[in-house]
This record gives sequence, structure tokens and C-alpha cells, in this order.
Amino acid sequence: MHRVARIKEYTVGMMNKKAVLGIGLAVLIIGSLVIWQTAEAPTDGEAGRVMSVEQYVSDNISELSPVDAILGGTFYVTEIEAEGGKGVVSYEDGHIALTADFIYTVDEERGGILISSFIVRD
Repeated sequence: MHRVARIKEYTVGMMNKKAVLGIGLAVLIIGSLVIWQTAEAPTDGEAGRVMSVEQYVSDNISELSPVDAILGGTFYVTEIEAEGGKGVVSYEDGHIALTADFIYTVDEERGGILISSFIVRD
């Protein structure tokens, strides 16, 4: 009888831990979604004006590029064109020069920019 009581106690304890873990996970996911949806659009510092696609790509070129800069260099944009959800960017780090095609969307309501594809040309 003692053994059955301990098994029951253990099972209830495990169920409580799973419930707490599940609730914590749900709160984390919902909180992340709320923060993501209420995040402010990036601005270029001029009276809160929304950042352009060209500026966004220029500011984030090192993170967007699937190719790493070499010899400790940092990528910088030399030329960029973006219109109608598509763009072309040329960039270099002083050692290598690359050109990439990218696809983007702009959330008009929030002004957020999403780069959905970034492919370096051969």
C-alpha cells in the first residue's frame, strides 16, 4: 500500500511539473509575439521617418551576406537599387567584391522591412 501511495505521489508531482512547464512556455511564446508585433519600425533619425530599404540593407549588409568578410574586414555597400520588392546590391570589404539579388517586403503599417531572399551572384 505504501508503494502505491508513493507512485501516485510521484505521478501527481510529474503532472504538476509538466503543467507549470507548459504554462511557462505558453507565456513565453505569447509574450514574444506581443513584443514582436509592437516593435517600432527602424528609423533613420530624421524626425522618426521610417528607414528606407536601401538604408536597411546598407546598415545590415554583414548580417545579410551569406559570405563572410575576409581578413577581419567589414562589408560596406558600394551600390544599391531597390524597387517593387526586388533589389540588387554591390558590396565589398576591401579584399573581395560581391553582388547579390534580394527580395524584400515592407510592412506599410509598422514600417518594418523583411529581407526574404539574399543570393550572391556567381
